[in-house]
Amino acid sequence: MEILHSAFGYVVLLAIAWLFGRRHGAAPWRTVAVGSVLQLVLTAVLLLTSLRLHVFGAVGALTELLKTTSQRAGESLLFIGVTNAEFAGTYGPIIALEIASVIIFVASLSRILYYYRVLPWLIGRLSAFMQRLMGISGAESVGVAANVLLGMTEAPLLIRPYVQRLTESELFCLMVAGMATIAGTVMVVYASMLSGVHPEIAGHLFTASLISAPAAIAVAKLMLPETQVPATAGQDVDLPPDDTLNGLDAAARGATEGMQLFINILAMLIAFIGLVALANTAVAWVDGLVHGDGPVGWTLQSAAAWLFRIPAWLMGVTWAEAGTVGSLMGIKTVLNEFVAYVELSRLMSQQTPPLSSRSFLICVYAMCGFANFGSVAIMIGGIGGIAPERRGDLARLGLRSIIAGSLATMLTGCIVGLFV
Repeated sequence: MEILHSAFGYVVLLAIAWLFGRRHGAAPWRTVAVGSVLQLVLTAVLLLTSLRLHVFGAVGALTELLKTTSQRAGESLLFIGVTNAEFAGTYGPIIALEIASVIIFVASLSRILYYYRVLPWLIGRLSAFMQRLMGISGAESVGVAANVLLGMTEAPLLIRPYVQRLTESELFCLMVAGMATIAGTVMVVYASMLSGVHPEIAGHLFTASLISAPAAIAVAKLMLPETQVPATAGQDVDLPPDDTLNGLDAAARGATEGMQLFINILAMLIAFIGLVALANTAVAWVDGLVHGDGPVGWTLQSAAAWLFRIPAWLMGVTWAEAGTVGSLMGIKTVLNEFVAYVELSRLMSQQTPPLSSRSFLICVYAMCGFANFGSVAIMIGGIGGIAPERRGDLARLGLRSIIAGSLATMLTGCIVGLFV
């Protein structure tokens, strides 16, 4: 019955994507079918076969290695006063320092791997696979593949010469892929945050980002079908060389970029958590005027839970748990997935967690993406900086890309609901 529940939700979510789209010409049902089958096959291989032990073990070990090595600075004289066992035992760990260490170190390592052509090789193989299987253009395939490994800010840089000439459908596909996947840098952070809740969380986050890529392509093409001939149709796109001088320069550049990313995350957390608290205070004041001194009935979280409850149920979550999952999906959409994962970790660390193990995994997969309003601003600034003449298109497609990215990750939630 649970399998039928998630399968029904998958079909309904695809229908919602079609309803929100522009129905010009024939719908690309082949692309949708291939994307759905690819999701099923990848998920089955990664979750049900013996390959799971190797992939999940390798991803988990790598995540733990990156986390451990990134914390070495904290064990040195740099932060020893606030990271030693006595201080942590009394006051607890300083989470911001741990997050900063992981992000800066992984960003630096990513730059080194790109300089020595390791990441370009991986992106090239994944790009060629998606281009041939799903029938998308060379520029689209590189952009989607790069989003899986690098993230929404770096991916457009790899197709910089082609961004100006992308069709509207190609540009939308690039945006949706950015909304429906997460960067490897933050994946390590989220895995560290949730490692105490689920022992295989790193492998699940890796799987979620990977299988959301074909879902993103399918939803993007269903909502905005291709009506033109892309400039890179049937062509391979060469990835540009890194613009750093050597490995040391790449490491330094990556560390700088990682620091900027951490400051952005920290600033968003401070600003948005404060704004939510302020808004909830205002809601409580209005609620007090209406209901007197009784308990507060409405918050932004409860409103989000109401709005996303049905989509959460469609993924295969029970109706009793749909309110909690819907609230987390709302937080992820209105604020960002970082805040949502922090809240999920807090909820699942309670003595009596509000979600079953199945609903927890569905929620983890469904939130594994950057589909939120802040990401639209990042895309307009990032892609718009590469091709200023496309800023109008980016702004016009922004809200639609959030919807598409959310639908893509919710399709991924349905898929994992078939197997757990």
